[in-house]
Amino acid sequence: MQLENNRQLYDYLAAIGATLNARGAVELSRIVLAARRTAAGIPVTEFLGESRIALQRVEHEQNVLTESERLELLDVLRQLDEAFSRR
Repeated sequence: MQLENNRQLYDYLAAIGATLNARGAVELSRIVLAARRTAAGIPVTEFLGESRIALQRVEHEQNVLTESERLELLDVLRQLDEAFSRR
């Protein structure tokens, strides 16, 4: 999944938060959705940072996501890392 803008990251966080919640990972869902809510009130770099932290927590929960979802999450994390290395 190639993120073209912050809106796509915002939408991705909503989707993965809903998936986590549906699978009973309520606390992880809350963490992801809390990061999503930061998009409106803080600078972009902080939104990206909060998103990265939340998604890293999801990454460590190996049994919640399918393999394809996990690969997509890793791709999003890679893109976030690249965004920070360019700054």
